[in-house]
Amino acid sequence: MFHNIVIFDLDGTTIDSTHRQATLADGTLNLAAWIENATPEKIFQDKLLPLAQQVNKIGKRAYTMVCTARVLSDADREFLMVNGINVDKIISRPEGNKTPDGELKRKQLNSFLSLKQFKGKNAIMFDDAASVRSSLRKIGITVIDPAKIQERV
Repeated sequence: MFHNIVIFDLDGTTIDSTHRQATLADGTLNLAAWIENATPEKIFQDKLLPLAQQVNKIGKRAYTMVCTARVLSDADREFLMVNGINVDKIISRPEGNKTPDGELKRKQLNSFLSLKQFKGKNAIMFDDAASVRSSLRKIGITVIDPAKIQERV
């Protein structure tokens, strides 16, 4: 039985998908453009970031998860599999859900970590979004900004 749960975000944390991202005038993600660019061809142009190499290593010592604000497609799942990102659990955005990322991940992870088999376990997450880090820390998850460690991995 694992004592720790290690959670990885995808975009900006384990995967570089910036070639598919567009922003609005206020600097926020252009979700319509993101959805339009979520084709299998473009997904398979994504690149792994250094932290991705640690997922399976950590998985030998902890329960590993991906928690992403993406709506995961079959191509996303195939990309993870082909690139060796093997985790115990994947939590993603439900189709049509427009909840802000931090709130979405807080609700999803709080629900998951409330399950009997995970109560009392230490949860650590790597996420590049400040809003997500702030939101998850409120429910007791240790959240690390991957920018602080990517160059050391």
